[in-house]
Amino acid sequence: MKSNYIQEVNIVSHKKNEITDFVKYEREAAIHDLVSDNFLKIQNENFLSPFIVNLSLENGMLGIKIIDDKEQVLNITKSISGLKKIIQNYHLACSSYYDQIKNGSTENLQEVENLRRKIHNKGAEDLDLILKNDLEMDINTSRRLFTLLYSLFI
Repeated sequence: MKSNYIQEVNIVSHKKNEITDFVKYEREAAIHDLVSDNFLKIQNENFLSPFIVNLSLENGMLGIKIIDDKEQVLNITKSISGLKKIIQNYHLACSSYYDQIKNGSTENLQEVENLRRKIHNKGAEDLDLILKNDLEMDINTSRRLFTLLYSLFI
């Protein structure tokens, strides 16, 4: 029987209509991939999956509301001040990558994609460190949560 997993992800944002098509696509893909394949364990052993996860970002604070199978609620609030620079770098790398694709330029495309992935991995690792006292997750779950954080931040 599967355990320690997310069955639903919701984005709580006041900027839903203001995001670009690219960010909307990245958000939807991350949610789909996250729900399809993830590992999330709450450090408090009283919480049982499947989980519903609501993500928000207000005044530089990441809000994670997790509801478990017994409808217990865990609210986690963490500052993302340490992630702002990497989120901005990730945005620049993504913009450069998609601009090259949109303009049909393949010169340096692999270099830009490799840089984007490296920044994405670093952001996921840093997010994992911020959340490690509350949550345990695998790298793919962390990468997808970083993408969702990015979609809220931009």
